[in-house]
Parts: sequence; C-alpha cells; structure tokens
Amino acid sequence: MPEGNPKSGPRFYIKDEVAVKSKSSVFIIIAVFSVAIFALVSFARTMDTKREQLSIQLRQSLDTQANISLIIHQLGYTGLIHNFKNYILRGDDKYYQAAQHNLRQLEQQLDNSHVYYRKQSLESSIKLIEQAVTHYELNLELARRLRNQGLSVQEIDQQVKVDDTLASKAIRDLIGQYQVQSANLLRDQLEREQGHNHDLYVVVALSLMITIAACAICWLLVVNVRNELAGLQKISSRQKLLDASPNPILVVTEAGEIVVANHGAGKLFECDKDTLIGRTIEDFIPDSLRVQHAHYRTLFFHSGGERTMRNPVELTTEKGELKRVEVQIGLYRLDQEQFAVVHLLDVSKVEDMQRHAEEIEQTFRMTFQLAPVGIAQISLEGRFIKVNRQFASLLEYQVSDLEQLSINDVTPVEERAANQMAIDRLIDSATTHVRLEKCYKSSTGADVWVINTLALYRNVNNQPEYLISILEDVSYRRKYEEELLASEAKFRSIANHVQGVVWMATPGIDSVMFVSNRYEEIWGRSIESLKQSPQSFIEGILPEDRPKVIAEIENHRKGIWKVAYRILGRDGSIRYIHDEGAPVRGANGELLCLVGLARDVTEEHLAKERLKSSNRQLEQLAKFDPLTMAIRRPYSIADLEECIALHKRYATFASLVFIDLNDFKDVNDNYGHEAGDQVLSRFAACVRENIRETDTFYRYAGDEFLLLLRETNSDDTAGFLRKLNAALEDIKVEEYPGVVVSISCGIVTLGDDPIADANSWINCADERMYEHKRQLKDKGQS
Repeated sequence: MPEGNPKSGPRFYIKDEVAVKSKSSVFIIIAVFSVAIFALVSFARTMDTKREQLSIQLRQSLDTQANISLIIHQLGYTGLIHNFKNYILRGDDKYYQAAQHNLRQLEQQLDNSHVYYRKQSLESSIKLIEQAVTHYELNLELARRLRNQGLSVQEIDQQVKVDDTLASKAIRDLIGQYQVQSANLLRDQLEREQGHNHDLYVVVALSLMITIAACAICWLLVVNVRNELAGLQKISSRQKLLDASPNPILVVTEAGEIVVANHGAGKLFECDKDTLIGRTIEDFIPDSLRVQHAHYRTLFFHSGGERTMRNPVELTTEKGELKRVEVQIGLYRLDQEQFAVVHLLDVSKVEDMQRHAEEIEQTFRMTFQLAPVGIAQISLEGRFIKVNRQFASLLEYQVSDLEQLSINDVTPVEERAANQMAIDRLIDSATTHVRLEKCYKSSTGADVWVINTLALYRNVNNQPEYLISILEDVSYRRKYEEELLASEAKFRSIANHVQGVVWMATPGIDSVMFVSNRYEEIWGRSIESLKQSPQSFIEGILPEDRPKVIAEIENHRKGIWKVAYRILGRDGSIRYIHDEGAPVRGANGELLCLVGLARDVTEEHLAKERLKSSNRQLEQLAKFDPLTMAIRRPYSIADLEECIALHKRYATFASLVFIDLNDFKDVNDNYGHEAGDQVLSRFAACVRENIRETDTFYRYAGDEFLLLLRETNSDDTAGFLRKLNAALEDIKVEEYPGVVVSISCGIVTLGDDPIADANSWINCADERMYEHKRQLKDKGQS
C-alpha cells in the first residue's frame, strides 16, 4: 500500500507540448497561468485554515480515545476485575489495596470522561461503566467486612456474588464506540476532503472560462494533482490511526479483500504489512475452514452491523504457521461500500500453556493410579478423598466405594482410637510422618495386615490441609520416606497470571516516554528515576545477564526488542523477566518509538522446576526400596535381558547371585521386626560398599536379594563373595548383640550355563542358593 507525506504537498510535473505560433497566444497563456496560480494560492490558504481546524478536532478525538483506553485498562481483566477476584479467592490484602487503587484511578478517569465525551452514545457507555464500578466497589467493601468478621475464603466467595456481565457489556460497548468514533473520524475527514475538492473544481471552472486550449491543459494538470493529493491524504489519515494501535487490525471489503493493515497485522502474519494489501482474508484461513469462513463473512455483512462477531478462529501465517486468534469485528460504511474493521488478538501461547498444564495433570493422574503401592488422600477428619487402584485392591474394594468411606470404616473397633492419636500427633507436633503396622478389614471382613505410613500436608501458611496414606504389603516391608512428595504435584495450584511492566521508549532507550506502576513493584525502583536515567533499569539486572541486554539495545534502535533476563526483586529474590516490544512508525515509515511489555515469568519458571523435581522424587520412590535402597524386583528383568542379549552378541560375561539371609525369620521372631529392619539395612549397606558402579543390587522379596555382576566370570564372582562374607562378619547390631549376619547364595554365570531368559536365569540361581543353604546346614553353619 503506497504511503505519502501530506505535509510536503503534491508535486506537479508539467510538460508543455503546445506549439506557440504567435506572440499574442503566449501572453494569453501567461495571463491564464497567472490567474490560475493566484486562484490556487488563495485556495491553498483556505485549505491550510481548514486543515488546521481538522487537526484540532483530530487531537481532541485522540484524547478521547486515550481516555477510553485508560478506563478499559483500569477496569479490564488485568485491572479492577483481576484484583477484585484475586482478593475474593485468595484473601491477600495486597489485592484489596490494588483494587482500591484501580477504583481511584477509574473515578478520576470517569470524571475526565464527562469533559471529553459530548455524544449521547458515549455518555451511555460511561454510565454503564460507572454502574459496573459502583457494583464492584460495594461488593469489595462487603468482602472486606466479611473478612474482618473472620469468614473463610469459601464462605466469602459464596456470599459475594458478582455478575461480570455488566462490566463485560460496558467494556464491549465502549470498545464498539471506540471503533465507531474512529470510523466517524475517517468519514468526517473524507467529507471535508470532498468539500475541498468542490472548491478546487470552482477555481478550475473559472480558469476554463478565461481560456480554451491552455486552460484545458492546466485543468488536466490540476485535476491529476488533486486526485493524487486526495488519495495520499485519505490513505495517510487511515494508516496513522491504525499504526498507532499495538494490536493487529485489518480493514476487509465485503468480497474479503484486505485494503488496510497496520504493523501489528504484519507481525501477526509474519510478513510486511504492505504485502497484505490486495490479498483476500481467505488466503490465511486453513483449507478445511475456508468455505465455512466465507459463509460467516457473508452473514456478517448482510446483518447490516446488527451482529458483532467475537470468537476464536484459526489462521495461517505467511510462513505456514498455524495460530489461534480471538477476532472482534465491527461494520464500517464508506461511500456506499461496507468494510469490516477486524481486531485480532493472538491467544496461541495462552492455549499452549493451558494444554501444557493439562498434560502435567494427566501425567500426575497416571503416575498416581499406576504406582506399585497403595496411595490415598485423607481429610483431617479421617475420610478418604481419593485412593488409587492399588490401595483399593489391598482392601478388596472398588475405588468408588472406598472413596465414600472413612479410615475408621476399614479399621477394627479396638484400633480406631489409634487412628485419631496418629492424626493428632502429626497435627500438633513437628513430626513429618508416622509408620505403623496395622490391621485393616477388607470388604469381605478379612484381616489385612499392612505397613501404613501417614504424612501431613501443610499449605504455604503452614496450616494442615490433608493426610497422605501409603500402604505396603507387610510381606515385602515396603516403606516410603517422602510420602508428601508423591501427591504434592497433583494438589499444587499452577498460577499463570501474566503480569508485567508496560513501557514506551524511543529507539535505543534514550528516553522513556511511559512506564506503568508495576515497574516500582517488580524492580523496586521509582518511575521518576527511570525517566531521568532511561537505562537505569539495567542496574537491577543480574550482572551475568547485563551484557546480553546491553547488546540487544542496538536492535532496539531498529525497532526490534525481545529479550529474557533476570533481576533482583524488591524483596531480594531473583525474578525472571520476558521483555518484548513492538515498533510504532510514522506516516513515512520512520521509527518513532517502541511499545512493549516486560512480564514477570518467575512463577512459570519455578513451577516447571518444582514439577521436574517432584517427578524425579516420585520415580525414585517407585524404583527403590526405601529400607535397603535396593532396586525393586520388577526393574531387574530388563537389566537381565540386556545382559543376555550382550552375551549372545559379544560373548560378554555376567554373573547373577541369588542371596538369602540365613536365619532371618529367627531374628524377627526372637527380637522383633525392628531388629529385622536393622539387619536388612546393615546388610544392604555392606553390599553397596563392596560392589562396583557397574554392578546392580535388587531386593527380590523379604530377605532375598539379587546381585548382577556385569563383565564378571565365575572365578571373579567367587572371589567377590569371599570378600563380601568377610565384610559381613564385621557387621554388629549394637542393640541386639546375639544377631549374626550370614548369607546363602547361588551363582549362575552366562557362558557356563545355558540361559534362555531372565526368569530362567533367576530360577537357576534360586535353586543353587537353596542347594548352598542345604550344604551349610549339613556342615552346621546355618
């Protein structure tokens, strides 16, 4: 789309091809040109006067639109509505103070609005805004009184009901009036241009009456210049208003052709805005949706402006990237032709974050349900909130049936008091968890003996919220050391409130034209200091990130600004910032300034890190036996199959040792399970101290273990076991001096014996272990 400079005026290129045959004809032409020039000078003066009047009206209209934008910002979902809802849901006093600040700003802007708005339609919209603000102010004070009365967040949320319809309708009406006012401004300017053209026709008509041939040449030249000037001014008047908006805006004809596009639209479609002119909007609609989109476009134009379309659609960029955008359309009529003014808002990133959060939730649910141990979430009153399948299976219940019961419903009457004692102990002391051997009743009434590990979850205010119960089959002596982490990710709230600093600066950040109040909250520096020293915000950036930001300033001079860095916040914490800006250009394409948003993405960054940590810890709990820190039995099969495959391909040696602790049952019977746990723990520690990093230690069942020695033949394995037996002789259990730790073992080495698969390898080693145990008994050693 061609751009002109209306301040420089039209240029006339005159080529005289008339052959002057007589001296009198020359004088006539000179006289005609003199009269024409005099008339044009007079007309130009009149045009300058009228243009100055139009400029005054344009500034007044822009002041009105700026005031509308401030009202929408203060009331919208990042202003009063956002802070009001956060105060209701969270009860944090900072949101109440922020909402009061929004109310004061809105009151000032609404007072100013009565000065700016002269039209009845805008006055009606402002009254709707005032009603909405009054409604929020009354409910905010009601919530404040209820909170002072000690009511909880849930009770306040039930009593304070705010209908967002009034505020949403007021904002939509005000935006609609904003669009109508912009269209009216364009129409008024066009009408004035037509009036100017009429005056020009009069001057040209007078010149035509003076001369015939020469005046015809002058008339054609004046008309050509007039048309070029009118076209340039018409295009310029539209484009300047649209380019001032940071949001993508298109003007589309009834046939779907794009006739006007601003810089934001070019950025959205990943191309220069001039290349959009003349193309149809269907060029950017996916093939599967083009027919449906053309039908909706026809319905909109035939609605006569009674319909407004605002819904999310899919668009493809010039590079073929699919984007999800929210579209708001208004109808605009010019010279008996209808145009659609289209506002676009890219919501692809927001939807991507929502999908990512859903994927995280789904991953946790699968982990929770597929965990090899029974896990349940229990209220402080002892009722089951949620249980996984393994938990329900241990007690022989359906998951849905068990979630309707309490822990006392599956506990024998004589042991119910112990349940409450355990819960009280967790709540009233600093104890993080308790581990109990208990008897529960299954759905059939049978006794189910388990190791129940109870842990208490506290919120960020250190207030108890719920319990986590982990059940282990007593035959395997399973114990979890960090039960709370097994379900922390599920019940953690993922906050994704995008907040940041809105700024406007000249290229190169030589001057800061505007910065929002969030700058002082995030940076801990005054706005005045930033305006006095525009690049002083760099002082708050961490030293290791400053060179990157300083290097990007050169791109800032070119209208490009997109950088991520870290700052030291007001409270001394490190905050992660994503800073991005868009250029604002003048009529000639010169870069005037950049408008951008510096968002605090610390919560998103920390949430991802915590999630990774929780998943790693949950994986550790699922893989390792907490008592012996040996790998659980199911994970051994894959390792054994891998060694068998390597042996078949490269003849690599590997030995499997099946180990059983001698007389372990007598230790439990004579000294108790606590002594048995200490023996298992000391034995496992001794094994881990003597094996290599390439060897793997598994807990097979109870007091039975597997030891996989990679790249080890039978002779080296025998030598290792002699070393291990010597080390086991040094194990002393101080509390139980009569306890002696010794083992029976069975060795099977790949290459010495034919092995088909992992299970046959384990079975063969098991048989040799029992053979070794019998030999020891025959010798009287076990």
